[in-house]
Amino acid sequence: MLTLNEMYQLHKEKKLEILTVESAKALKGKKIQILNFGYAHQDTTDEFVIGDVMSELEYYRQLKEDCYPDAKGHKNRAEEWESFMTPAQLKDKRETLVIVKDNGQSSFIRYNPKCDYDNSGTFYLGDVDRLVFFMVVEG
Repeated sequence: MLTLNEMYQLHKEKKLEILTVESAKALKGKKIQILNFGYAHQDTTDEFVIGDVMSELEYYRQLKEDCYPDAKGHKNRAEEWESFMTPAQLKDKRETLVIVKDNGQSSFIRYNPKCDYDNSGTFYLGDVDRLVFFMVVEG
């Protein structure tokens, strides 16, 4: 995995691409390294294989969490959300996409069409204006 400074250099040289819904779906099963510019210079890089691109609601429906089933009988977080959220809130959870790593963990990279002001389909990490840059890693 390249260092953060090496990823900065690649970004400066315009050798990284912006991660979009289209590119993420095409990269399922491939290893990527990402660069994310965080708040107050808390920038990050990570390397992982894209396992899936799915709605936030479905991710939490299939995620195994120790706190479920809960005292009210909800089998998972999605089922709990469905018990109290409004139709508009549930629609947002269905439309928000997340990238899941091949090991089943969340990458915390998201896409929400409500926040896609220029219709570019770009993913973000943290705030919606913090785009995710990536490169495919060989091997």
